Amino acid sequence: MATDTTTDPSLHPRLKPLLERTIDDCPAHRHVDNDPVGLVRPYGGQRDREVAGLFAACLAYGRVDLLRAAIADALDPLGPNPAHRLQSMTQAELDELWPDFVYRMTRGADLRDLAAAIGATLRTEGSLEALYANHAEATGSYPVVDRQHHLEAASRFIRTLRERRRRTELHRGLRYILVDPADGSACKRLHLYFRWVVRGPDAVDMGLWDSVDPAALLMPLDTHTSRLCRYLGLLSRKTVDGKAALQTTRRLAELDADDPLRYDFALCHLGISNRCIHRRCPDRCPTCPIEPACTLPA
Repeated sequence: MATDTTTDPSLHPRLKPLLERTIDDCPAHRHVDNDPVGLVRPYGGQRDREVAGLFAACLAYGRVDLLRAAIADALDPLGPNPAHRLQSMTQAELDELWPDFVYRMTRGADLRDLAAAIGATLRTEGSLEALYANHAEATGSYPVVDRQHHLEAASRFIRTLRERRRRTELHRGLRYILVDPADGSACKRLHLYFRWVVRGPDAVDMGLWDSVDPAALLMPLDTHTSRLCRYLGLLSRKTVDGKAALQTTRRLAELDADDPLRYDFALCHLGISNRCIHRRCPDRCPTCPIEPACTLPA
């Protein structure tokens, strides 16, 4: 598992109020429909939301308009109750799904592997949370309050899903959408999924799971958010990997130990809304809520 060995300088003394302002400046009702979680929240039941959420998080890579279209195409054949559909689906029915699906590195066969794994989990444990909880209880205190324990349980969760795939061989496409934290990557989409199902409920995250404390979650770090975090002194590591996610989370925990990921949605949407273009811009920077702490050079 990744560990953080980097020592960072002190955070900007005004960073916490500036990040609070960023949240105020990014009202969820105006942005959630331009976010992958906006396709998950309309589902009514808890199991349907956790299932739809995993599909959505696995495909949450690339340009937001394109990934949202891909998520909609992936979820549409599962109907309004995807948990029941996958739990009761036969292999013959599963093999007919997503015959022409292509989204960048992901193909229909990868979605069928994911669907088979989710269906097997629903039939065996009853829910995705129950699968995670079984691994969490076997490896440490429960509910999970420690990040390292969460990473270990998350790794076992992913490896079990991979084992329950439809195809005999573990293909690259499934490895890509079900990334194992033990491999050392940032696992942005997996940590995003955990944020959705653990934090809240609020206007963005759904608060579906009780098995993990929000304090144990890790920042869903990608190229864009890692740049923002470097500008703010939250990250010094140049490689976007598991160590970088841990380092960023620990710095955010200095600002809110109980809920370090509360700033993630607002920071992410600085890029999605094109307010931050990663260079100084006289039309954008003066109105950016984090500009007083930003170290982006002119």
